[in-house]
Amino acid sequence: MAWRDGRVQHWLDEERLDRGLAIVLPGVEGRSWWNRRIARGLIDGGAPQAVDIFDWTAGPLLMLYNLRSRKLHREQVARLREKVLTYQAERPGRPVWLLGHSGGGALSLLTLAALPDGVRIAGAVLLCPAISPGFDLRPALAHVERGIWNVSSWGDLLFLGAFTTLFGTVDGRHVPAAGACGFRSTGESVDARSSPAAGPPLIEMPWRPAMARDGNLGGHFGCVRRRFIARWVAPLLQDAGQPASPLAQPPSPDR
Repeated sequence: MAWRDGRVQHWLDEERLDRGLAIVLPGVEGRSWWNRRIARGLIDGGAPQAVDIFDWTAGPLLMLYNLRSRKLHREQVARLREKVLTYQAERPGRPVWLLGHSGGGALSLLTLAALPDGVRIAGAVLLCPAISPGFDLRPALAHVERGIWNVSSWGDLLFLGAFTTLFGTVDGRHVPAAGACGFRSTGESVDARSSPAAGPPLIEMPWRPAMARDGNLGGHFGCVRRRFIARWVAPLLQDAGQPASPLAQPPSPDR
């Protein structure tokens, strides 16, 4: 459920719900101010959809359990899958987006892969996902229309380098995560988009210096800074013809 205080009730009002739904998945810490920053950044940046924070974790005191429990992952994927399908049944044709930070990025991929055949959502944005670089993205890509963006940074060496190597990624690999070094699976960089006939792409978006101007200095929490989300992520959720996100454009020489 989303944060329900009066200041954010409009995130889930009927007008926004009729334009689409953006579901924010926290990292293994669960509900926190970092999730709130993602949601506020989407609103600040003009994302027209309703924004809901979906806490899939067992709470902040069980972070390692949240990271590695296959049972928890299966249960929460089933919950989120049902949420997506219920929304699509109630409001057919409206776009649905998944935006997950760290462990939430991994849960986004697991949920996409669990959708029924023929069911698609608009897309997903992975913010430093805690999943292995060799994870097979093909099942997830089969359920998106526009693509999957992977926002990564080699500066995230503590959480997605040392921590995942020691304790494992969500998919159980003891390696630096794709949120640090990108995916080895089939995909392309932001300046090498595939043709429409090739299907929805994976768009790799590693950290670059221009992101620092919007608060993302390359660490694990830089990609959830409110200004970064508003400037770089929210435009991806807008309709065609709206101002484009820098993530959807080839990098300029200073980036």
